[in-house]
Amino acid sequence: MSSKTQPPEISSLIRLLDDRDPYVTDQVGNRLVELGTEAVPFLEMASRGENLTLKTRALEILEQIAPRQLVDAFRSLSRNPDDIDLEKGVLLLMQFGHPTADPILVQQQLDQLAEGLAPMIKLEEPAPRVLSQLTDYLFRQQGFHGNQDNYIDPDNSYLNTVLKNKTGLPISLSVLCILIGQRLQIPIVGIGLPYHFIAKYDSLTEPNFFDPFHKGRVLTPEKCAEMVQGFGIQFEDHFLFPVSHREILIRMIQNLVNVYQKLGEEEKVNSLKEYSQILMGQK
Repeated sequence: MSSKTQPPEISSLIRLLDDRDPYVTDQVGNRLVELGTEAVPFLEMASRGENLTLKTRALEILEQIAPRQLVDAFRSLSRNPDDIDLEKGVLLLMQFGHPTADPILVQQQLDQLAEGLAPMIKLEEPAPRVLSQLTDYLFRQQGFHGNQDNYIDPDNSYLNTVLKNKTGLPISLSVLCILIGQRLQIPIVGIGLPYHFIAKYDSLTEPNFFDPFHKGRVLTPEKCAEMVQGFGIQFEDHFLFPVSHREILIRMIQNLVNVYQKLGEEEKVNSLKEYSQILMGQK
């Protein structure tokens, strides 16, 4: 087989994934993983078909290919010396967990949420009023909330499933607020408290901290300090400083590392650690 495999040959390999002989399917699977990017469109098509066996095996192979593809993508994302594009970053992370998820569809869902909120937002109003409109819309009208029942579910960290299930981690729900805010010029930033990520309306006049995991409840600096101390950590003022988009993505990746370590999925752990090292400039 030539180094540049032709579409008919890849199609033939895809059809063989339905073979009854495990040896054949293993060999074909290995070859498709080796082909990587060339095979992805064909595997994605198979994953959307009606043949359940073919669909299942295509998804399994896509999950094996995705981590290799993403190394270069994270490297490209990380090249900006100042900060990264957070939306691109979380969409790349989504493709690690859900290789067939459509980034364009997810961006359209974010656009729709922003369009629904836009008529309620008047940026000239006081920051607490604008923040109240944002949190009421996302956490009451739209029903987003923290997943307290299954905190270690990996899907709490992937943007497509956060949008679908309307539930997530403190950091993923904070990212949702940041991305909606970006679309409407609402200055939402991430605040990386130890053990519990929160967000802030970045006003120059007064602090406006809020907790997306708990339906956007407003937090004073004193309440933030109490929360940190409740985790057995001495509070430090710098905990309330905004964190960069790069730091947000690294923390999201670390959350997933912790989850997959608990689940015993070492291959995923190793891939995620590599992405984190790239973002930190260590690779």
